[in-house]
Amino acid sequence: MRLWLSMMGIRFSTDEVARDGLRLRGALAELENAVLALFWEGERPSLGTLTLTLPGGATSTLLGDRYHVVGQLVGERLASSYGKMVLVSTRLGASSEARAARLLLELAERLAGGLAKDG
Repeated sequence: MRLWLSMMGIRFSTDEVARDGLRLRGALAELENAVLALFWEGERPSLGTLTLTLPGGATSTLLGDRYHVVGQLVGERLASSYGKMVLVSTRLGASSEARAARLLLELAERLAGGLAKDG
């Protein structure tokens, strides 16, 4: 289910993808100078590894370590698309990390497309 919403100047997009028994959910918020992207596995959102990416490609892991490579890939893709800094939170089950990278990139593109269509 896709949802696009705008509240108090913040534009939100939420969506999910499921494939091969893995369901990932995400939410993306566009601010004036940044994009916040949250990705999680399961019913309830949880904060995970935080990765900050700047439009030029510089990336730093701010918290956690487990999913920093996936967060970096998603952050670089979104920073390039929006021309803004991107903060990515990634929280996955231990058994799904290797399978999740491609799905997360797909989900990030769908979320970004949702914001583009909404505005």
